[in-house]
Amino acid sequence: MDLLLLFPPLTEATLFPYLSLPCLAGHVRRFGYSAHQVDLSIELVHRLLDGPALAQEARALDEARDLPAWYRAAVADAALQHLSEVRDFVLTKKPAPRLGPVRAVRLARQAAQLALRESPLSRVWDDYDSLDQEVLRLSRSQVGSLDFATRNLHGLLTEALDESAPRAIGISVAFFSQLAPALLIAQWVRLRHPGIPLCLGGQQVMLRHEELAALTSVRTAVDALCVTAGEEPLERWLAHLAGKAPSSDVPGMRWLSPEGVKGPGRLPALRFKDVGAPDYDGLKVRSYLNDTVVLSMVSCVGCYWGRCVFCSYGNRSLGRGAYQQASSAQLADHVCRIVESTGIDFVTVVDENTNLRLLARAMRLVRESGLRVRFNTRNRMEPILLDPAFCKELAELGCEGMAVGYEGVTQRLLDKLDKGVRAADFQTVLDNLAAADIRVNLSVMGGLLDETDEEAEDSLRFLERNRDKFAIDAFELMVAEPGTLLVADPQRFGVVLDTSDAFADNRELNYLGGRVGRRHTVVGGPGRPDALKRLKYGMRRISATAAGPGAAAARPSALHPHPWIRCAPARLAPQGPDGGTFLLADPVREQVYSLPTSHVTRGAAPDGPLTATSARGRSLLGKLAAADAGVVCDAPLPAVRPSR
Repeated sequence: MDLLLLFPPLTEATLFPYLSLPCLAGHVRRFGYSAHQVDLSIELVHRLLDGPALAQEARALDEARDLPAWYRAAVADAALQHLSEVRDFVLTKKPAPRLGPVRAVRLARQAAQLALRESPLSRVWDDYDSLDQEVLRLSRSQVGSLDFATRNLHGLLTEALDESAPRAIGISVAFFSQLAPALLIAQWVRLRHPGIPLCLGGQQVMLRHEELAALTSVRTAVDALCVTAGEEPLERWLAHLAGKAPSSDVPGMRWLSPEGVKGPGRLPALRFKDVGAPDYDGLKVRSYLNDTVVLSMVSCVGCYWGRCVFCSYGNRSLGRGAYQQASSAQLADHVCRIVESTGIDFVTVVDENTNLRLLARAMRLVRESGLRVRFNTRNRMEPILLDPAFCKELAELGCEGMAVGYEGVTQRLLDKLDKGVRAADFQTVLDNLAAADIRVNLSVMGGLLDETDEEAEDSLRFLERNRDKFAIDAFELMVAEPGTLLVADPQRFGVVLDTSDAFADNRELNYLGGRVGRRHTVVGGPGRPDALKRLKYGMRRISATAAGPGAAAARPSALHPHPWIRCAPARLAPQGPDGGTFLLADPVREQVYSLPTSHVTRGAAPDGPLTATSARGRSLLGKLAAADAGVVCDAPLPAVRPSR
């Protein structure tokens, strides 16, 4: 192969292939180069669904001395019981008759996390120096001494290298959580194949190339850092390596050598209108952790608004010519090519902020071509969504969902953040989308500059009033990321940046810390502990209303727990002044329920039903049924498997 493209672990990009590899592979293939692309993140998840490893974890089920240890063993035990069905669905989307698709995916995710719990691959870093030193230590360690997950990553890399025999390697680092694994992969490549040219690119390299170029783990293993969009730099790099172009013709690269850092040279000249459709050939597109099969695409480079002060991606769009957009015909052509090449008719448009008018025009063309395609978008609560007819048309064209950022309903703060939306529009937008049956997934941001308690409360009450109109993707505190207007001019926003090299992240809230930036304080605003406390309080309130009114209206007298539910040993159950309790764990929904023995009893058999002995008990069983913890029954059901 001319090129091996790698997407390293660990990320939450497990619903569908991240777009960087298909875009890069498609571009270099159109220029006649061969490329092999491997998503090591999802491949590692597949390897971690391992029966012997889960069995080892499950052995602690009866001996665990505390609830967290017992819960981990319960997850392993449940996953082991259903492992064949879980693996079949995740890897091939073969039907999951007992669990169903959603539960199979949830249990797979939980099982994989067990093997990562103490792995350095899932470590959250405090600074560049500790990251650098750990990468060097791991790269020098014997493979047999590494933890289970890291050994499997080494094995996957070895297989990819042997299969492709590449002349060059590109590693895409989109998320900060991938940085240490990416550098470890680079070190392993250098040890195994000292002469193979290796390049790092992606969002994190664009944001952090100055700091990365100073790390020993980078300077000893990486030949180049791509600091711009990668299509043209990668193609020109391959031409240079083949002796067809001088290094001065390779744009956007910082060249690393023992003598120092050189470049980057010229900027890329390639425009988005000249970029073809993503090419998914070689990726296991049906083996992601999703109950449906979906692929992604973009309609633009950058964000047409670009002014939200906390957005590193959008703020790069403010330079002259930085924002580029497809034509409706080009976008329609990309959709059609994806569907025709893969047979998958569900796409997610993963722009930072989709131009909905453009997308609607493109999807009309797709429909006119004879294809019916479902799609999701990412966008703000745009003024165009105030038009119920437009929302209805989007739904008729195939729109099923929108991912939307929520920074509250205080116009003062929205203006200070330069969000470019009107809080007064939010209610109408949510109502219109609900009426059109378009699902809304909110990412809720807290820690918004000098937000007051009253303003935070107003924003929370808006969410509570509309709880039936959205789902939650994430809660996070605002982070001062490099490359943002917030970091470029902190005084303008009443922000004081920490002068240390320590990272700021969302480790208490987001997977592997989420976004990573610089620590900051806000003049006249709450400190981080108070902002975090406020956001967690909001999370609890929103979660408490998640089931919606009437969700627990059923008041059964008996409930048979699902076979993946586990009951904790009595020694782990808390004892209160009103009597004892017993604990039920649901590894699928990641919940532990505490039930008072004075209101709910368990049958003598370990697989027996739960029986209510009071009105409160019937109410509790109704809530468990609404949470999908079991099946309502009037009499004990046939045994499936003892729940320990």
